Amino acid sequence: MDQLISSDIISPPLSSENTQSEIDWSEHQQIEIALLSSEMRYRRLFETAKDGILLLDADTGQIVDANPFLQELLGYSLTELLGKTLWEIGPFKDISASQSAFRLLQNQEYVRYENLPLETRDGQHRQVEFVSNVYLVDGRRVIQCNIRDITARKKTEAEIRKANEDLRILVAELKMRDQEMQLLNRMNDLLQACTTQAEAYQVITLVAGELFTGQTGCLSILNPWNQHFELVARWGDEGPMETNFSWEDCWAMRRGQPHEVVDPQTGLLCQHFLSSPEAGYLCAPLMVQGDTLGVLFLMGGAQKGERSINKQLIVAMGEGIKLALSNIDLREKLREQAIHDPLTGLYNLRYLEDSLERELYRAQRRDSPLCVTILDINHFKRVNDTYGHAAGDTLLRELGRILRENLRKSDIACRYGGDEFVLIMPDSSLDDTRHRVQQALDLVKEMRIWHGDQLLEPLSVAAGVAVAHEHNNNAREILRAADQALYAAKQAMLDFIATDFAGDRVSL
Repeated sequence: MDQLISSDIISPPLSSENTQSEIDWSEHQQIEIALLSSEMRYRRLFETAKDGILLLDADTGQIVDANPFLQELLGYSLTELLGKTLWEIGPFKDISASQSAFRLLQNQEYVRYENLPLETRDGQHRQVEFVSNVYLVDGRRVIQCNIRDITARKKTEAEIRKANEDLRILVAELKMRDQEMQLLNRMNDLLQACTTQAEAYQVITLVAGELFTGQTGCLSILNPWNQHFELVARWGDEGPMETNFSWEDCWAMRRGQPHEVVDPQTGLLCQHFLSSPEAGYLCAPLMVQGDTLGVLFLMGGAQKGERSINKQLIVAMGEGIKLALSNIDLREKLREQAIHDPLTGLYNLRYLEDSLERELYRAQRRDSPLCVTILDINHFKRVNDTYGHAAGDTLLRELGRILRENLRKSDIACRYGGDEFVLIMPDSSLDDTRHRVQQALDLVKEMRIWHGDQLLEPLSVAAGVAVAHEHNNNAREILRAADQALYAAKQAMLDFIATDFAGDRVSL
């Protein structure tokens, strides 16, 4: 290029006679040098550019030049590109819009694609930003296409989008876990406030319905008397679970650990279903210190996209349930021990004092009848002296059994102390009380009680009845009235005597 400048441009004209000609020639030289220098700078930029540059003939669409970066990007040599139209080379020929885009460029002289997918000669996929425009070169229209490789940028953007999506999913999962923990804490708080198993089952049904929205589940508790599991709480749709089933029907109970079936068609199914389950399920046993309390059952969604089983959540729920039910059961046992007489199984004096005032108030508020009866075993000391205190305890137990089995559920039978018993009989008139007490005394007379190999003498019981009224509307007064009637019955050698509201005694 330097030789071209020195020999063809800088050498002076053969004739230098005219001064003006010399000046014109000098200016021409400077213009030529400036043009050549500009072309060299453009060529240097063209050759070293880090973007692909493609030059097309605007009339034919044929490629007239391509810089090295584009050749390397697409995997084609300059020879393979020159003279070809844009849609004849591999990366562009599968783009259906290339010809129409060329026609659009001819008309509008500007086309831009912010994200154009290309496939190189060796099968690599590239994302490029494609910008083209038209300009004149020596009177001919030329299309210059600038192709920027944005593959790395798009990959980074995709990674950022994926990271943001993963973060969004994680935040949603954490939010859901937080809601689940709040519901579990709420359930545990409510269960701790429950005083009966029935209240606890209501709480479990309520919270589980919120915790496992759209899913079917239930809680079955072991009945210690028949060793069968009985359904006590259910949520969701009507499930296929049996309301009563045995140990052998549940694989979780056989194995003593959670049993999950993902696919009912191939899994090992339990036998406690009314019909074959349509979706996977989980059975989680509830064990407390080696003792079986019950089993939790949860069914997953049958349709694609529905909520699956959260094994960790149902196990955590089971931990809270078994702890709460165990505490309620323990409190109930302690309460039973506190209010029951251990020998006869009847209520004790403490419960008598608490319940009598309550029943008297209720009878007064409802204006309903109430009778109180005191029973006493005749000659009980003689039985103890003759046969021993163990025989006396046998008599007390049998009398307690007769009263438990032959009174109404609303009646309250208590051991008053020693060989005395008190019956609180709500909604019972004097005639009703007389009839039912007489039935109990007749059964007592018919009892034949053995202690070891000894047949004890027939049991004789005296009774005194008091009818509640405004003159004896507190526990102390009505008990005193019933005790006076009992004393009168024993003195008169009668089965029992009733004291009416006026204090008059009536033999029965």
